[in-house]
Parts: sequence; C-alpha cells; structure tokens
Amino acid sequence: MRVLFAGALTGVMIVTIGCVIRTQHTIDAHIRVDIRHIQEQADAVLDYIEGRTESIPLDGDAAGDVSWRQRFLEVIHPVPEARASESLQETSPEVNRLAQRMRERHPELQALKNDGCAGEDNRGYAALRDCGALDTQEARQAAQELIDAENEDRQALYEEIARLNAERNVPRSQVERIFAQRRLERASSGEIFQLPPSGQAFDRFRNSARGQRLGDQCVPNAWVRIP
Repeated sequence: MRVLFAGALTGVMIVTIGCVIRTQHTIDAHIRVDIRHIQEQADAVLDYIEGRTESIPLDGDAAGDVSWRQRFLEVIHPVPEARASESLQETSPEVNRLAQRMRERHPELQALKNDGCAGEDNRGYAALRDCGALDTQEARQAAQELIDAENEDRQALYEEIARLNAERNVPRSQVERIFAQRRLERASSGEIFQLPPSGQAFDRFRNSARGQRLGDQCVPNAWVRIP
C-alpha cells in the first residue's frame, strides 16, 4: 500500500513539475514575443522618423511580408491569427501625428547630435550636452526648447505604443528602454549615448564590436562617444 501511495505521489509530483516547467517556458516565450513585437514597432517608427521609409508598418513589414512574430504564432497556434494589414498610422492617428512632428524635427536634432550638443540617454530621451557650438545663451536656450519639444512628443509616443500593446501588459518604461536600445544600435560614430544599466541590454552592447572598442569606458550608465 505504501509503495502504491509513494508511486502515485511521485507521479503527481512529476506531472506538477512538468506543468510548471512547461508553463514557465510558455511565459518566457510569450515575453520574448512581446518584446520582439515592440522592437519591430520601434524600428518601424524610427525608420519613418529618420526618413528611411514613407510609412509605419504595424510589425515592421514594409512590403507586407509575414513578420517574425506572425511566423512564431503560426507555429505555436494551429489556427493562425488574422494578419494585420493596417499600419500603425491607420490604427493610431496619434502615432502618425507624433512621428510626423519628430520626423520634421529630426534634421535639426541630428545636427545638434553631430556637434556633440545633444545625446541620447538610456531611457529613450534626448539630453542637452555642453559643447562649443552653443556659445550664446540664445543658442543654448533654442537647443533646449527643441529637445524639450522632442522629449514631450517621445513621451506621448511611448505612452501610445504602451496603450496599443495593453493586452501584453507592456508598461511605458519598457517601451522607453526598447526605443533607447534601438537608437543605440543605430548610433553613428561620434554620437553621444548613455549606456544601458546593468543587465542583458548592457551585456549585449559590451560584447559587441563597439563595446569592445570602448574598453574601460564601457560601464553601465556611462555617457560615451560612440566609436
């Protein structure tokens, strides 16, 4: 009787542990898909702001191709989700409005970055930096006003993208970090960036070619000039 009870208990424990492991794997996979989805949206928005594209595809599919996320979902779900044919511009006029303003402002902001007068922090916002080009109070004030307007639009954009992904429980802070990371990956040599805090994002950058070239300067949260 004891043997039977022990065997039954062991079986229950194995089933329970197996369920827990499978559930954890499912949760981890879901989180990765959610993050990937936001990354695709960030890339699509940044491509539009930087003038690389003339529209903002929903999942980063400029030509209607099946996205990585869609292919993944088709693997784990026997019945595939309906593909979204609309763009972020169509699903959210707010994204379109904000991205358009940031696109118009981009050349001026990029000029400040090229002069070392503006940098990108690790929360997804622009920051005024000390530089010789802003040699008058008026010039510095104009640059600060430009950056303030940019950051106001960025915050509204992050909030809107978090709202569009409400079913994924993605907070604005995570959207901010994803945009910051995507901007860092796109950085041109000479631009000033604040490196990510300790974690996976920082480890990926530290192990990259640029991170290796920075050497001892490559530390979490440090402001650096991208080599």
